[in-house]
Amino acid sequence: MKQSILTTICLSMLIVLFNSGVAQAEEAKTPQAYPEFSWDTVPVYAHCSYDPEFFKPEHYDFLAKHFKLVAFTAGMKEKIETGIAAGAAEVKKRNPNVKVLFYFAGDILHSNFTISNASYPENGFLEKDAVRRSVNKKTGKVTLRTRKYFDKSREDVREWWASVAEKAVKEYGCDGIFADGLGSDGRGLLSPQRQSEVRDGIKTMCDLAHEKMGPNGLIIFNPLHGSEGADLLPATDGAMIDNFDRVMYLKDREKKPNSRQLDAMTEAIEAMSKASKQGKIVIFKGWPGFHQKDVDLMKRPHEERVKLAQAYINFPLASFLVGAGPNCYFQYTWGWRPEFGTFDWYPEFDKPLGPPKGEAVKNGYVYTREFEHASVYVDLENKKGRIDWR
Repeated sequence: MKQSILTTICLSMLIVLFNSGVAQAEEAKTPQAYPEFSWDTVPVYAHCSYDPEFFKPEHYDFLAKHFKLVAFTAGMKEKIETGIAAGAAEVKKRNPNVKVLFYFAGDILHSNFTISNASYPENGFLEKDAVRRSVNKKTGKVTLRTRKYFDKSREDVREWWASVAEKAVKEYGCDGIFADGLGSDGRGLLSPQRQSEVRDGIKTMCDLAHEKMGPNGLIIFNPLHGSEGADLLPATDGAMIDNFDRVMYLKDREKKPNSRQLDAMTEAIEAMSKASKQGKIVIFKGWPGFHQKDVDLMKRPHEERVKLAQAYINFPLASFLVGAGPNCYFQYTWGWRPEFGTFDWYPEFDKPLGPPKGEAVKNGYVYTREFEHASVYVDLENKKGRIDWR
């Protein structure tokens, strides 16, 4: 009898210790340094290149006041690492609660990351390069661009990338990595077996980066396109959806999307909702119906572009709101440089929103959703959005 009681006690203790270990492991997977999320107003995100010649004190003030999550990308000609560190320090000096991400590609070497690139493993690329062919519409000139992609099946490449992530947090004062192109795995270049090896290497690389950064280090990757990239969510802390209604030229922004584009929009909304429910951060990149590559439009006054963006905001913003959950953020610019909309503000961002009252109701390509202080309507087929604030 005594032996039976003793056995029961021992088993109970083991179960408690096991459950405690599981709880700690689950806690370690979710960083405690997520941005402070709120439904009070539209949750917004800033993402732009860091250029010390552009940034003035008022720009740091703006970022610190309006955003809980910011990413600085490549803007300087070289040693961008120290530039991003300086930008992060200026923002955090004004508001320590802002989380700043260190942009670092997860697929190719960017030339201005000269400090990090110096230690890249010799010949650490996939055995086959990607060749991109582009044709100039005006001149007909054909340009071939060769891209050498990281071989993330190699241990030394993974160690290198994870060590840069560690420096981003421990030396450069950031809260984690924005990993652009992280999911590149040699698709179309390599055999299925080799592609699978690279894909598995991506997840191992992220695990190593998390270990080196510490429990609060974030990895947000780009892109998440529907189901594409969803398998990387367990190894990361979230993703960006960057191509929802990404129209290059103003003349095309009223064109109705075709069936493939409609399906892509639907998948983007669903992917955001699904990832949020997994406890992930999701950044929804909204476009104003034009892009920085619209050269003729870029020649017009900045105020005109802001006016055009204001006239179009309801569609991308409403599309975000019908799928958004906790830890989802909206970004609205026409490019990645700071002068392409990062420091423009819209009345919709100041209106009271409140939490959603439930999931969106979908009828074909039409979504509706109720928030505490807003009713949202989206018609993807006709690219129409309406937000009734109250």
